[in-house]
Amino acid sequence: MADFKRGMGPQLTEKLKKEDLFLSKLKPDMENGQVFFAIRPGYGSFYLKGRSLFSYKENGFSTHSKFAFLPSDKNKTYITQCDLEKMEAIKSFKNGYDRIKERAELYADTEATGVSALYKDAPTEKNIGKRYYLVDTEIVFEAMNDTENNDDSKRTGTDRIDILLYDNQDRQLLFCEAKHFSNSEIWAPPPKDPKVIRQLEKYDGQIAAHNGTIIEQYKTAFEEYNKLMGTELKEPTSVCAKCGLYIFGFNREQQSRLKDIFDANKDFHGRRCRIIGDTSNDSVEKVYKELTRPT
Repeated sequence: MADFKRGMGPQLTEKLKKEDLFLSKLKPDMENGQVFFAIRPGYGSFYLKGRSLFSYKENGFSTHSKFAFLPSDKNKTYITQCDLEKMEAIKSFKNGYDRIKERAELYADTEATGVSALYKDAPTEKNIGKRYYLVDTEIVFEAMNDTENNDDSKRTGTDRIDILLYDNQDRQLLFCEAKHFSNSEIWAPPPKDPKVIRQLEKYDGQIAAHNGTIIEQYKTAFEEYNKLMGTELKEPTSVCAKCGLYIFGFNREQQSRLKDIFDANKDFHGRRCRIIGDTSNDSVEKVYKELTRPT
């Protein structure tokens, strides 16, 4: 099992603090809730609606090539031979920042866009007095052995948990999986459990197996984040044992269908869940409290 890591290192953190692109473009968009910054093992990632807008490593900033080469019509999905002659490369990340953002948004999916509404609750100087924060996204663990097949040599790749929330008062981390209403993994004919239940059980196993490491690694990440953003994240001391579930993206007509998959305690197959049609006015505080309410 590969170690779970978080932390860019003090030198890279200090270097990023002085970068013009960070100071003039990315940091303001982090403070207004458009862009989310995540600390990775040895680098940082800036996200826009779930797309990695920029990565920052020892050699500086990088972005995906599909965001940096623009057809004359930004909304054009397919291009012709003639369009190739009009392709324009962005010469500067700073000067082309808005156009790179436009391109990245074209590749955003519905689940990632829904979750991005919580970016406004990321730790920034603007949010310094808040208690509940979004502190990470797309958290990847190496998958555990496939015990169902009784073969310890089999691996299933990686387990990727969508978001990580934090209570800065109780100093507890809470992992959460996000699903759009249309995602088939939340639906199954009775008495079967939907696929997401098995997925969440796997994530619970990851949390149990890596509990101490998760706490230690986010201590490092929070220290770096505070230096970078001028925030006051306290060192985490615990991790919620159960991965939460966040379901969204339905209208009033569709909402009635959700009643069929919740039990008498308003839980999703016995598991705490936050359900909301439109995430745009939702908050990390509401999600966190719903997922940790007493039984």
